[in-house]
Amino acid sequence: MADFRVSPPRIHPEAERSSRPPAGSAGSVDAHRQTTFVLGETVDLVLDGLRLESAVAGEAAGSRYRNVAVAALLATGSRSWSARFEALHAIEAGAYAAAVPLVASAADHEAACVALLADGAAPWQDLLDADGVSDMPEAHATQLALGEPPGDVELPQLLADVRDAAQALAGPSPGATLLLAGGESGPGRLAVTFADRDFHMALAELTSGWLLALGVAKVELLLEAGDVLPISDSEALSRWARSARRELDEPRRCRIERRDIDGAERFVVENWRRAPAGAVRRIVL
Repeated sequence: MADFRVSPPRIHPEAERSSRPPAGSAGSVDAHRQTTFVLGETVDLVLDGLRLESAVAGEAAGSRYRNVAVAALLATGSRSWSARFEALHAIEAGAYAAAVPLVASAADHEAACVALLADGAAPWQDLLDADGVSDMPEAHATQLALGEPPGDVELPQLLADVRDAAQALAGPSPGATLLLAGGESGPGRLAVTFADRDFHMALAELTSGWLLALGVAKVELLLEAGDVLPISDSEALSRWARSARRELDEPRRCRIERRDIDGAERFVVENWRRAPAGAVRRIVL
């Protein structure tokens, strides 16, 4: 069994809006402008949540928190944080098809954080105890064994819903692909796009809503982790989560939900529309 020292984590807390795309960047310039105009408060809210998470990580740099469990939570949470941050920038650029797999990855890593908190980061400790991080002189290399991923645990409903929906749309199924790259298709007509970066109200609302929901799930996890991570301003976290939930509850916002349709469980997309003032549609996947 190797003896490991946990070094102070390096924290990169910056979370800002993406810069305006250069002129001629397909539809990205208009998408950036329209996102600012109709969803600017949502974007700011997502960024505020990311900054709050960074503040918790910054506090965890203190010596009393340098243990395997905190290192596991920070590293895994960092992968979720980065995926959500880049997904937000993709949304601002109208690259919704790129944002979806980033959200799916973020949801996976948030689920892993739930499991790590539940079992005290056992997979990480098992990896270290089995010399999974060690020198390999014969290969002139350092070994980083993959190890076992965190086990399955019961997830908060909000996190589970986002994970299921984002994974379904991130896959290459024809229906998911049509929604993301052919959403104007209908009976008897395929209307596909290639590398579309035009503004799409429903996709912007859907994907940014997922980011808010993952942020709420993260805040709730952090509030439960007060005996593991430093939570000096729980009220700020709770206040942000309340604001995010109010935004998610807006009735006209595009959302996706599982429902029973003719005896089968299906994903139902509500308030589908390309333009902010466009007529809404319902899509059953």
